[in-house]
Amino acid sequence: MTDRYLCIHGHFYQPPRENPWLDAIETQASAYPYHDWNQRITRECYGPNTRARVHDGDGHILTLINNYARMSFDFGPTLLSYLEMAHPWIYEQILDADRMSLERFEGHGNALAQVYSHIIMPLATTRDKLTQIRWGLADFRRRFGRPAEGMWLSETAVDMETLSLMAGEGVRFTILSPAQAGSVRPLSGSGGEGPWQDVKGEKIDPTRAYRVFLNEDGSSFIDVFFYHGPISRAVAYEKLLSSGEAFLGRIRDTFGSFEDGPALVSLATDGESYGHHFKFGDLALAWLFHHLEEGDDMELMNYGLFLEKFPPQDEVMIVENSSWSCAHGVERWRGDCGCSVGRRQDWNQAWRAPLREGLDWLNLELSGIFEERGGRLFKDPWGARDDYIQVFSDPTPIARDGLVRDHAKGTLRPEEEMEAFRLLECQRMALYMFTSCGWFFDDISGLEPVQVLKYAARAIDLARPWAERDLEAGLMEYLAMAMSNLSEYGDGKRVYDMEVRPARVDPSRAVALHGLALVAGGVSGTEGLFSRAVRSGTVQRLEGENGEALMGVAQVMEVGTGLESTRTFLALRRRGAGLACLVGLAGKDAPGLEPEKAVRLVKQALKSSLGEAEEVIFAHWSGVRRYGAGDLIPDTAGAILEGILMGLDSLGRDYLREHEALLDELFSLPSERKAPGSTVPEDLLPAFLASELDRLFSVDEEELRIKDTRLEVLAARAKEPGLVLDSRRMGKRAGEYLWRKMDRLASQPALAPIKNIIGVLDLAEVLGLSPDLWECQNMFYDLYTKPAFVAGLGPELSRKFHDLGRRLGFLVRPPS
Repeated sequence: MTDRYLCIHGHFYQPPRENPWLDAIETQASAYPYHDWNQRITRECYGPNTRARVHDGDGHILTLINNYARMSFDFGPTLLSYLEMAHPWIYEQILDADRMSLERFEGHGNALAQVYSHIIMPLATTRDKLTQIRWGLADFRRRFGRPAEGMWLSETAVDMETLSLMAGEGVRFTILSPAQAGSVRPLSGSGGEGPWQDVKGEKIDPTRAYRVFLNEDGSSFIDVFFYHGPISRAVAYEKLLSSGEAFLGRIRDTFGSFEDGPALVSLATDGESYGHHFKFGDLALAWLFHHLEEGDDMELMNYGLFLEKFPPQDEVMIVENSSWSCAHGVERWRGDCGCSVGRRQDWNQAWRAPLREGLDWLNLELSGIFEERGGRLFKDPWGARDDYIQVFSDPTPIARDGLVRDHAKGTLRPEEEMEAFRLLECQRMALYMFTSCGWFFDDISGLEPVQVLKYAARAIDLARPWAERDLEAGLMEYLAMAMSNLSEYGDGKRVYDMEVRPARVDPSRAVALHGLALVAGGVSGTEGLFSRAVRSGTVQRLEGENGEALMGVAQVMEVGTGLESTRTFLALRRRGAGLACLVGLAGKDAPGLEPEKAVRLVKQALKSSLGEAEEVIFAHWSGVRRYGAGDLIPDTAGAILEGILMGLDSLGRDYLREHEALLDELFSLPSERKAPGSTVPEDLLPAFLASELDRLFSVDEEELRIKDTRLEVLAARAKEPGLVLDSRRMGKRAGEYLWRKMDRLASQPALAPIKNIIGVLDLAEVLGLSPDLWECQNMFYDLYTKPAFVAGLGPELSRKFHDLGRRLGFLVRPPS
């Protein structure tokens, strides 16, 4: 038994990053070689902590452990939604960690809930606070299969109303910064109510739990843990994670600084510290956990179990409207308080105030529309909004029908049901536009402020049929006062014009992007982005002397509301020129051009020029609009470029005449609209070599013949003076290939896959690549720790399998 306990809490969170018109994440060039920042941070942090490496003194891997099973943690619900779809294996490991912790900590799980979309609660309306809490708790219950004991507050921003609402919804405790404690006194049942003791300035003892009473008679309360400030800051800012031993030593030195008795040293840190902010931070954390489990007088603990064993003996008064990341309370999210990230002396954050004021104004307008229109459809519009989490987190017809059944005033006509979900989706966007990251960083032109403005724009679009005034124009009045620190932007209105308006993807543009990629041979790269939005039926390919055309009809479903519409499209590809796609209405909404007649006209025009084909369509087609390279989004541009490169069959330059104009169009896009890595090279040899290696690492042959002449040529060309291969991208692709081969080995143990994996590792050395071995190592460890698998290999295969383990960095015992 011990009276020294340790709890390390990780707050894992990313802001929602989806394009709100597509409900999908677009390419983010700054995250290269990964598609977006969610994907990159998943690889650097969220994934590695599910299988953290423990090394010996020589750097060999001894074992892998799930850090989440040993630490307290909360995950943003929007981040978990992403992981559930994009990385289901990692997602399941996180859920498994909570289940393991329930066994380890006597029925108390490590996972905590989080207010849903990371808004600053003291700055929210009462109604929005309640929905954020209810959404967060409902999401947690759906994922983890149990009610949440504790809840994390965004930026630990707190006020008494928020605590009262949380307690009313069944939340038992939360975690705050020691700077948020104002004064303490003993509880009446533990020695009498003494005088209040001032503990401002982090003078509170953070090794125990405290109680906050929420009403006069003491019948309503919530408990609070205050994390250890100095060590938590050392993790964040002082590189404490550079050594697991130093990390443990700093924690050990802390005991003895406080009163005798059961003591919980509790750290609260950004979860991204463990691998993303600090490379190998996950390893330091794993080393610490492994060391404690090997035997120590310090015991791991989570908040729920500590609260059961050692309930509060003291009452605390919190500092109202305070947070952990702003020394001025919550001013960072509504004013120019001086808190910043870059700390550039010539910059200011005065833009924060008009951004907050503008979105507050918009939220009030949207709330009025929701109450008025929603009141016609719902018995209680706000109750329907609270339950909307059941629909957008699990968008099935059953969930939609259930919400209508429970909340509609009566039987809704189809158009009324569509209006109901349009109103609810508008409210979801209205809550998302207050995501705290929109104010945290240094300029209104950054990714995060632009993202919250995208949600605002989407909310405006959804509310437009019922708004009595131009809501977008009203918002622009505020944004015009939000001055950017960058002269190319000027103010928030120009940021909106340059970054938000081009992100809008209405049904016609969605079909155009689909058609442009399809005619250029790169549609595979966009299927994920549009898979839930666009469904094309029969497509006719028409060819002529000057190019080709694709003509078809596409169904477009608006994600969120379920609204369906139909568009006809004609995608044109000119030989020696660029791309165009004409999109118009279809069916009864587009009289004047029958499909058969359109085909005849386009075939005739293709014999002369594609320009004539366009003229024909404009003359006979109702509501037509032309789209070109300037309308591309990065994912579509990248898919088209990849389609061109993958279609080449030699290292010559014969392709230039065919593709030069199109490549010029792609490379001349504004930098934020290009595919990542698509800078204009003097020639395309580096890109071509990369595409060839992509092709090799994508094959599903049982064995990649490393000594093939083709590979020798590629290796030789890769070493040409002045030629720089994209080693990050190729290392990532090589790692994906190795994982597939390891997966084949798991199901079909044989010498060939092992030799193939070792051969690819050899090739990587020749090309100067560092393959991403994380998944491959995980699978090897799973196989190596299954006695039945190893025993069934046989002597020769077993020796080779152990050789592979050593090559992958493991300390493996020789086969018996």
